[in-house]
Amino acid sequence: MIPDKNSVTPMMRQYLEIKEKFPDTLVLYRLGDFYELFFDDAKKVAKLLDLTLTRRGNTNGEPIPMAGVPFHSVENYIARLIRFGESVVICEQEGIPGKTMIRKISKIITPGTATDDGIAPDTKDNIIACIYKGKTYYGVSYLCLGSGVFKTTVCSKLSDVRLYLEKINPIELVFEEGFTNLDDFNFIKSKKSIPSWNFELETNYKLLCKQFETNSLFGFDIDDLEDGICAAGALLSYVKDTQNVSIKHITSISKDDSSSYVILDRTSQKNLELLSNLQGNIKGSLLSVINQASTVMGQRLVRELIVTPLRDNSKVNHRLDIVEQLINSDPESYAYLLDAIGDIQRVVARIGLSSSRPKDFVVLKDGLNQIRELKKALLSSNNTVLCEFANKIDEHEQIIELLEQSIMDNPATFLRDGNVIKTGYNKELDELRELMNGSSQILEKIEQREKEATGISTLKVSFNSVHGYYIEVSKTQSVNVPDYYIRRQTLKNNERYITPELKELEEKTLSAQEKALALEERIFNTIITELQKYIPTLVPLCTNVAMFDVLNGFARLSVARNYVRPTLTNTHELRIIDGRHAVIETLTDKPFVANSIDLTQKPMMVITGPNMGGKSTYMRQTALIVILARIGCFVPAKEAVIGNIDRIFTRIGASDDLSSGRSTFMVEMEEAASIVNNATSNSLVLMDEIGRGTSTTEGCALALSIAQYMCQQIASFTLFATHYPDVARLSDDYDNVSNICFKATEFNGDIVFLYHANEGALNYSYAIEVAKLAGLPNVIVNLARQYLQPDESDAEDKNKTMKKKCQEQIKATASETPVIDTKKQDKDNLVIEKLKELNLNEMTPIEALNYLYNLKKEI
Repeated sequence: MIPDKNSVTPMMRQYLEIKEKFPDTLVLYRLGDFYELFFDDAKKVAKLLDLTLTRRGNTNGEPIPMAGVPFHSVENYIARLIRFGESVVICEQEGIPGKTMIRKISKIITPGTATDDGIAPDTKDNIIACIYKGKTYYGVSYLCLGSGVFKTTVCSKLSDVRLYLEKINPIELVFEEGFTNLDDFNFIKSKKSIPSWNFELETNYKLLCKQFETNSLFGFDIDDLEDGICAAGALLSYVKDTQNVSIKHITSISKDDSSSYVILDRTSQKNLELLSNLQGNIKGSLLSVINQASTVMGQRLVRELIVTPLRDNSKVNHRLDIVEQLINSDPESYAYLLDAIGDIQRVVARIGLSSSRPKDFVVLKDGLNQIRELKKALLSSNNTVLCEFANKIDEHEQIIELLEQSIMDNPATFLRDGNVIKTGYNKELDELRELMNGSSQILEKIEQREKEATGISTLKVSFNSVHGYYIEVSKTQSVNVPDYYIRRQTLKNNERYITPELKELEEKTLSAQEKALALEERIFNTIITELQKYIPTLVPLCTNVAMFDVLNGFARLSVARNYVRPTLTNTHELRIIDGRHAVIETLTDKPFVANSIDLTQKPMMVITGPNMGGKSTYMRQTALIVILARIGCFVPAKEAVIGNIDRIFTRIGASDDLSSGRSTFMVEMEEAASIVNNATSNSLVLMDEIGRGTSTTEGCALALSIAQYMCQQIASFTLFATHYPDVARLSDDYDNVSNICFKATEFNGDIVFLYHANEGALNYSYAIEVAKLAGLPNVIVNLARQYLQPDESDAEDKNKTMKKKCQEQIKATASETPVIDTKKQDKDNLVIEKLKELNLNEMTPIEALNYLYNLKKEI
């Protein structure tokens, strides 16, 4: 409970006044070397960060809960809070210690606005989005402070808004007070409402024009997106309020047209394991394989590209052209140059936010120097495509020169510590530093004079940062010092003294230190202001370098994994020859069995075969190859022709959604409904085992009906894996349906998967053999086989008979002792001898398979 402000101390009153303005935000209140939190904030943070909950004074007879973190490591704690979806207000103390101190808000950090090192994640963009429900449309906008990307659009339906936000995956969402349907966006951790007046059209139009220094928004192609302008302006206003600065690096906005991308909803992203595997880890994801970028800027961009494949062939082919030329050049040498480029994109963002730290300027200077070397290397390649790209790179010689002259090569981490501005850059600062450090000429003059006055030839006048100025003489000579020497420190063999003259010099030095720190801060801020002039060219430079880094990584990957360039068309075709699964082939030492697919003439393919036989891998690899091709990467195949794909749907696997009261089958049907209601003829649909969550009869009826509707009404590129033979018989009635199957064979009672796609359908799924592999007891496996045997008796008699057999086998299994079968031993020896006679080096795979088949028949 928050007490009355009049019943607490002045310090606590300041805290309560700030907390009153930010009731839903954690307030970090600077007290000496700690940032403290009080009352409910303290309790929450103590629980989230596992901190000790203490107390500070009392109010209304109750102790005030308090928890705190050290100021020098506050970034680590804030980063953890951001991951929990919390926002924080930073309150710094101002004034002279020992006297009245006041606290002022220095910064508000929300999950979507964090850009500082140690707080914002290095390899992932923090994105903040805003929704506005207009009269006709929903306005949606998003901003990435780290990269300066600012986009807006309108959606006609709430489901389209969800799809859009699933694509960009923001960490924070801002919306108008009174907005409902928030349950549709539970995948976003941090959500905040703002007053309705923030969404006024005319105000936001002017705000955006002022930000971009234009008279209209016509040049950004958003002039007619009224609801999008409302969302964008409200978002910009919210971010500016939290950062308390003008956000110089946000220099433009663009219209984000969803029709430009191959849409991947959250379900498809998860099922295809694009950014993480099904357990939520990076390993085993597509990202883990194709992220070969050398810079953190490139690594962030790879994540973005994976979920935003392009439909514009010209844009994708431009990327593929660069990848191809890099493969023919030397991608490893470019990777070496890129590796030395720091995160200048985030540095530029902090310059725009006026929140730079000294070492940011070193990162920027070194990065620009390295980019200059990269440009030279690209130009020396004499390759038209690479030279064209190199000409887009602005070397920014003026910035390099400014930073070389002004910033120390290894400056202090924090500006408050001084030693940031290079000697020789500012004459006044140099003089103050000379005074601070004890001018050698002044000290030599005083030392010579004191030696003559005292007759002590070994006397020394020195200065250090701990004890200031002092005169040092040996203990044997201390009897000869004059009366105006004041003892300051006694050492083992020496005595140190201070004089009125040195005391005055010391006071001047301390004054010089304060003046020097203040002057360094002014100079530093002047440099930031100067650098902000270059933001309009620095922002695209960072974007270009990041994209080049990504494409160079694609080139390195293509060389290492034998990828080929895909052919992109605007026609309705999808053909892949000897395709491979980009991830699985990297996780095993065994040769990956490549498979082809052609959906051009018959866009629906029904896939049958055993569990674990390769059906799901075949389906997923097709989708991954489409995605890789559409982001501008070469693909794991011998050849690939990728036509016009507008969206990828997946219905693969399911689990109970207990929190929403939805069963596995309900989840399955909802996903199927989403597909049949939204897929078009240009969509790629993966449907795996539809109808398995209910009875066989009903499941088969649903699977058959859905498959029939897909091929008859939608005619999308569809891969339909099933165990129901009725579905496979659709090819008898529809010309646009084909069948493939994955076969397996038995050897010595064991199942061997072949992982090869064959024409035709397969009724037998080897379920019992798979169950045996899984470790089910033989008694169960044998009983299952008997259940499958034809039986003329009615069902009731058969169940009674099987029940009796089950009891008998269980009883026999419990009491039996191993018996040596001599006939089986003879057969085993025969097999062993025949296998020894084989010369595998002279046999083809099919010859070996046929030999094993005949051998099996023989025994």
